[in-house]
Amino acid sequence: MRIPADELVAALRRVGRGENASGRIGVVIVDDPVMHELNRRYRCRNRPTDVLSFPLAAGAPVHTDRLVGEVYCNYDHARRWRAGHGGTIADELVRLAVHGCLHLLGYDHHTAPDRDRMVRAERKYLRMSGLIAHRNGQGHGS
Repeated sequence: MRIPADELVAALRRVGRGENASGRIGVVIVDDPVMHELNRRYRCRNRPTDVLSFPLAAGAPVHTDRLVGEVYCNYDHARRWRAGHGGTIADELVRLAVHGCLHLLGYDHHTAPDRDRMVRAERKYLRMSGLIAHRNGQGHGS
């Protein structure tokens, strides 16, 4: 299993600079069984998902040197994505981390305007990371 640590750090730094935010984010790569349990326990959804974000404190400061949250990325999802859509597992893990980071910064996709705002931000940071958008613009999971 190759975890693209350097690419993850670089992409999340771009998000922090672009959103005028600082702080540390923990990125945890897990598999389907762990993601299933997290999704069941914290979201009452009895299935694995692609990415979950957990802020460590409500209303956490945007400028800090402390850990402000954790993003859990599903490696098994990234492997399936690559098999079904092309690209690389590393690219999908970076996309998931960016998506989760945006959630920690207050982005969401429950309404159409919120989803459009989040998709625009996600695409911006993926372009800045040199990733080619393989998707139709619809966010998923998280």
